[in-house]
Amino acid sequence: MVRFAVVGFGMIGAVHAQTIKKNKNAKLVAIVENDPKKLDSVVKGNIDTGQDDNVLAGVQTFGSIDEMLAQTDVDCVSVCLPTYIHREFAVKALQAGKRVVCEKPMALSIEDCDAMIKAAKETNKKLFIAQCIRFWPEYTILKKYIDSKELGNPTSIVLRRISGSPFWAGPQSWFANPQKSGGCLFDLHVHDLDFIQYLFGRPKAVYAQGITGKSGGNESVIAQYHFKDNLICMAEGSWAYPAGFKMSYTALFEKGKLEFDSSASPTLTLQHMGKEETQPIPVPQGDGYQNEYEYFINCIINDQTPVEILPESARQSIEIALAEKQSIEQNDLIQF
Repeated sequence: MVRFAVVGFGMIGAVHAQTIKKNKNAKLVAIVENDPKKLDSVVKGNIDTGQDDNVLAGVQTFGSIDEMLAQTDVDCVSVCLPTYIHREFAVKALQAGKRVVCEKPMALSIEDCDAMIKAAKETNKKLFIAQCIRFWPEYTILKKYIDSKELGNPTSIVLRRISGSPFWAGPQSWFANPQKSGGCLFDLHVHDLDFIQYLFGRPKAVYAQGITGKSGGNESVIAQYHFKDNLICMAEGSWAYPAGFKMSYTALFEKGKLEFDSSASPTLTLQHMGKEETQPIPVPQGDGYQNEYEYFINCIINDQTPVEILPESARQSIEIALAEKQSIEQNDLIQF
C-alpha cells in the first residue's frame, strides 16, 4: 500500500486526491492546503472526473508541507500547486526522502527542471511528472496505431485543446498571471506538445503564433512542428473560446484516418482510405488520471523506472514550450 499526501487542494489537487482514493494499492493519508476555505468545497475543472465532495473524509489536513512531513509517514507526495512553485515543493519532498508526483507542466524554466531532476538523482527517489495525456485512452490508442504501422506511416497529425478561460478565481487567479502559470502555452497547450514529442521525439524546428490576452500572457497558440519529410504536425491550444472544453485530434495515415473528439459520441472513429463509412473504435474505461496513477504506483511498488514519462522527457517538453514562446515573440522559426 503506497501512502500519499497531496499538496494543494485546488481543482487539480482534488482530482489527484480522488484518483488516489480509487486505487486499491494506494491510501490518501494527508492533504496540505494553506487556505482553509478551499477545504470546504471541491473546485470543478474542465473535465468531469466524477469528483467526490467527500474526498476529505478520513484524511488528515495540514496547513504546511513541513507540518505534514513532521507528523505523518507517507511514501509519496503529489505536488498540485501553481507551476511557479513546483520546483520548491518537489525538491523539498524529495530531500525529505519521499517519491514525488508533480502536476504538469514540470516547471516554467529549464533551470527549475534541472534542479528537480538533480534532487531526484541525489536522493535516489522517483520523480513522476503527471502528463496525463500520455495515459489518456484515446491517445494511447493513437500511439499504438503509430507504433504498429497498421495504417502505414502517419502523414498528418493535428491536435486541438480549446476551452473557455480557466480563471476560476477571477482576475486575481494565479492562472491569470503569466509569471506564475506561463499562460495557455504552458498550462493547456503543453499537453499536446508533450504528446507530440512522446510520439516522435524532439522536432527539428518549431514555428508558433499566439495571442496575448488582457492578462498580458499567452491565451492562444498554434504551433507547427518540423520532423522528417512527409509528416505534417500541428497543435492548437486556446483559453479564448467562449466557454466549455474540448480536446481532439485528426491523424491521417497512408491507409486511413483516426479521429478523436471528446465532445462526440463515439469519441474515436476509424476510416480506411477509399471508404466512405467510419467505424467506432472501442475505448477502455477510465481516464488519464487513473491510468497515470496506476502506472506510478506500480513503478513504486516494483521499484521500476518510469520509462513512459521520464523527468528528462518532461524537461524536453518544457524546452519545446520555451522555443514556441520564443517563436511567438520573434515571429520566426526556432531550430533545435
